[in-house]
Amino acid sequence: MRVIADLSSFKILQVEKTPPEGEANPFNGRFAIPVPDGASVDVDSATYITPQDAGSLPAQMAAALLARYPMYSNIAYNFLLEDSDILDLDLTATGPTGFITRVATGRGVGPGPLGQAPNTTAILPRNNTTAPARPGCLVTDTIDITIPTGGAGADEFLIWWYLWDLTTSEDVASDFGIFAGTNNPATKSITEVDQEPASFEVWISHDDGVTWTQTSRLEPTDLITFNTLVRLAFINKNNTTPRYLAAYAVMF
Repeated sequence: MRVIADLSSFKILQVEKTPPEGEANPFNGRFAIPVPDGASVDVDSATYITPQDAGSLPAQMAAALLARYPMYSNIAYNFLLEDSDILDLDLTATGPTGFITRVATGRGVGPGPLGQAPNTTAILPRNNTTAPARPGCLVTDTIDITIPTGGAGADEFLIWWYLWDLTTSEDVASDFGIFAGTNNPATKSITEVDQEPASFEVWISHDDGVTWTQTSRLEPTDLITFNTLVRLAFINKNNTTPRYLAAYAVMF
């Protein structure tokens, strides 16, 4: 299931079933929020997306996801909706095996205007023009779990994320040549994709990025020792395709 909202007002427009993988839908002036796998949320006229407080739709979806896994007590999440959400990313970080950040997203801090457009955070394709080649890399800022764990930290984690493909057609308006009489506006489309595509990796660290362990989607990852400073890293080794990250969450 996914929730569709107006881009200018963040008002909810509709709720719909998740389309089949490979199906593209136009999203000009709109954006989508993925409902996490198996989570159950009620959406009515009183449901709101922002402000993202404890009663908001993102918080409700995160709580519903956590309820699916009662072996975990806490969840940290980010649906990448507002400029404040970009502050939860570390855009100067170095990820696993020395990969540097290569990502296109909104601006959470100045200089310049702040802003973030939902569904548009892109983990870039691998750059093969340098030696060594540089994959796309997105690293979260430190998620300090000291308080929610009572200072004990955690040693086991469960990661959820959601990917889409985002494409934009050409804006064509012409009175001559083979395109004479054509007036086609640019269309932005979202396509459902495999959530663990080839050449896409997710890593977790609970010592603030000193050591990293590769993980899988919604599969427990045991890091053996207890610790409190969590980071996630999303790595795109595909040579041509950016990976658009719509949301992520870590349970512990």
